[in-house]
Amino acid sequence: MIKVKVKLKYHKQITVPVPYFLLRTGVYVISSRMIWSFIHRMIEKSNMDVKEKAWIPTSIDRKDIRALLKAVKQYRGLTIVEVQDKEGTEIVVKL
Repeated sequence: MIKVKVKLKYHKQITVPVPYFLLRTGVYVISSRMIWSFIHRMIEKSNMDVKEKAWIPTSIDRKDIRALLKAVKQYRGLTIVEVQDKEGTEIVVKL
């Protein structure tokens, strides 16, 4: 389970747990052909006037993402992101 903690300067800490099944479901949706074709259409529309076009892969292999999520489970407790801004708001993402 990935835990996202948001600490605000004058408020309590907010913790949002993200279970792995939600990640797998999100990867399944994002890696669908319909979503990728929509992404490519939007990029082509936005880059019509630009000489250097953005490169984006044609698809994501679900097997690779599934193997990546299995590997990530082995590193529980690892801090992925820890950011703090000038106002005192802190965001921490841990496995």
